[in-house]
Amino acid sequence: MASKIPDNVANPSIYKKAKAKMKRKFDVTPSAYSSGYLVQEYKRMGGKYKGASGGEVTLDPAKSDLDKDGKLSKYEKKRGTAIAKSMAKQAKGMRDGGTVMVQSRGCGAMMPGKKKMTRVPRG
Repeated sequence: MASKIPDNVANPSIYKKAKAKMKRKFDVTPSAYSSGYLVQEYKRMGGKYKGASGGEVTLDPAKSDLDKDGKLSKYEKKRGTAIAKSMAKQAKGMRDGGTVMVQSRGCGAMMPGKKKMTRVPRG
């Protein structure tokens, strides 16, 4: 039986070598340890995976133009891109849940840094 190579593997020959090395090292395959070793060894040998690499962040020129002159300065481009990246990262983190509430522990006033943040799933 031939070993199946996943579709997202960019270098099948390197993957085969890493898999052979993993099979020599571990008696029980597949297991969590052997699978993790396979991925690490494949990457160590220079293998890459195909697929999404994080998504593109688009700059909104209308919102980024601070002085409303119709041209984006170097600063406005950097600032707009940074804000877009931050918003994309925040939206990605809120996909599965996102309602965040603060629970205070103890009695009396709590310093903001000492409050425990809890993630509460939606639905």
